[in-house]
Amino acid sequence: MNFLERMGSAVCHQMAERSLLFEGMQMPLCARCTGIYTGVFFAFCFFFLKKRITAGNSFSLVQAILTGLAILPVGIDGVGSYLGFWESSQLMRIFSGSLVGAVVPGFLLLAGNFDPKKGKEQPIYNKTAELLLLMLVSVGSGLCLWAGFPLVGIGASVSVAGEVLLWGGLVWLILKNLLKDKEILCWKISIVISFVGLFVIGGLV
Repeated sequence: MNFLERMGSAVCHQMAERSLLFEGMQMPLCARCTGIYTGVFFAFCFFFLKKRITAGNSFSLVQAILTGLAILPVGIDGVGSYLGFWESSQLMRIFSGSLVGAVVPGFLLLAGNFDPKKGKEQPIYNKTAELLLLMLVSVGSGLCLWAGFPLVGIGASVSVAGEVLLWGGLVWLILKNLLKDKEILCWKISIVISFVGLFVIGGLV
């Protein structure tokens, strides 16, 4: 088992029939997880580069609606295929995963930074166009992976990096309450904990 496969096994079933292949090699995460974590990676990169990691203003009504709509496909397809109403395709798995992956980091920031008493001047998305762009980039990259375009071999590394960031975000929600007003320090510690934890768990399963 190589490093990426080990990291992926910590959170994913890695079933061959539900995973994408690249140059004959199975991706470290199934198609849906690949879409989710790839979207998470791009969204977190956006927030870090824009220095929006401390943002906490609520979504606008339009942004909230778009976020809800982005979550619907993965829920409908996941539940429907699980109950046997239909057999989900690789395209639908990565499409629905990419959509939800693009919006989850915004939820994490809102959960960790929103303060109804003090409030936050900085919005998570300055414009709705930013959210739409994240969704477009996430879905576009997912479709490229599904189509097997050249150079998308980096998608394996990107999806695993997104995995570390997402679980690091969950650790951050806990640490943020212990290390007040030290968001960046919290993030650094959280990512390290996430990386080590996933590596250890991946070696045990």
